[in-house]
Amino acid sequence: MPGFSEVAARWPSVIRSGALDRKALADIVFNDAKERQALNAIIHPRVRVRAAEIEAQAGDGITVHVVPLLFEGDYWKQCDATIVVVAPRDVRIARVLERDAMAREEIERRMASQIDPAEARGRATFVIENAGDLKALETATDAVWASLQARRSQPPANNARP
Repeated sequence: MPGFSEVAARWPSVIRSGALDRKALADIVFNDAKERQALNAIIHPRVRVRAAEIEAQAGDGITVHVVPLLFEGDYWKQCDATIVVVAPRDVRIARVLERDAMAREEIERRMASQIDPAEARGRATFVIENAGDLKALETATDAVWASLQARRSQPPANNARP
């Protein structure tokens, strides 16, 4: 894992039998913004390098990057289009409660460290609503994909980014 040795050096308590204890690291970084920034400074540059390598290998097709902190940093400026998947707060909390063994307070603390969904909506090129079932999500995703393909077939307008 890129950056593992730096993470281990900064937070030795999160290494268990040579492996990263993600929960222990999360407990640190979601309780201290400076520690979260330090982790992002270690991981994000490596992720960006790897993403660029993958994109270069992909050729001229559409490349989708899944970026949890897209608007919290500047990576969105390198994208031709941005997509935000949103759901109401109570739906997001219920889904995490169902998926993970995590206390509601921990979920809320993590959500508080993320961009406000209303701001993300306003900054995104496309918004996918994810408040319904899987079929509704697939339909919305298909519509965005069709839009991306249509955009790709059009000449760029002054090389502008959204």
